[in-house]
Amino acid sequence: MAYRQSTVDEGKIARLQKEGRGLGRGAEYKPWLMIYDLPSKGRSHRVFGTKTRRIHHFLSDIECRLFLHLDWCDEVADIREQFPLDRLVTRQIATSMGVRHPTDTANKTPLVMTTDFLVDVLQEGKLRQEACAVKPSADLKKRRVLEKLEIERRYWIEQGVSYRIVTDLDFSPIVTKNLQWLRTLAFTSQSEPWAGFHRDQAEAVRQAIPLHAPLTLRQFCARMDHDLELSSGSTLTLVRHLLLSKVVAVDLTRPLDDHRSMAEFLLSSPVAGREVG
Repeated sequence: MAYRQSTVDEGKIARLQKEGRGLGRGAEYKPWLMIYDLPSKGRSHRVFGTKTRRIHHFLSDIECRLFLHLDWCDEVADIREQFPLDRLVTRQIATSMGVRHPTDTANKTPLVMTTDFLVDVLQEGKLRQEACAVKPSADLKKRRVLEKLEIERRYWIEQGVSYRIVTDLDFSPIVTKNLQWLRTLAFTSQSEPWAGFHRDQAEAVRQAIPLHAPLTLRQFCARMDHDLELSSGSTLTLVRHLLLSKVVAVDLTRPLDDHRSMAEFLLSSPVAGREVG
């Protein structure tokens, strides 16, 4: 993705480099572009990563959707968004292709190109990297978009890193909606009457799930709100937390609605879960 503002010069690029943009891993990584650096074509998002333990910056809805899937995937070890590419290399590639390198529209400064995601994937004990560009499917009909994507593709081939293009057609709408739902109203951001209150209530809900298999999700939440003397809706928030932390599992390829049977919610070991806040 390139810049969409007309005030990028060598001084600004040097300042971003001095800030450590594009460097680090995990919680220490700083994306080359953050949401306040430039306007986006779609809505921008700041989302907490359960794997990286940091706030991620996304410049569009489709980037955020891919992140939700990557953050959920157990094989993904690290996610770096807006990863900068070496300008010397990308300019050489553009020249070899006979196409224009992305430049600032006002002063013609060659821009630092970025790849939307650089992902570390752990499979069978081996760590590999995968670069992902995210585009609306309609954009793949535009010649200039394809030229810049080809620069990216050749860059990553030279680096020995696999590269793929992800579009809105690659997402399951149901799974995406469920992942968005899981992140709604996380209780970790709410105040507690005493330290450990939410943890204790979540554990009580976890233990109660297999005992109420005949109930629907709505019935179960109403029952637990009453039994635990919680305000209405609290148990539903706790269920979201248990699912997001993977202490409890459910099939996400089907809609998560009030009518899902509690028999479908399966327990894993408490220690097998992940932190979400």
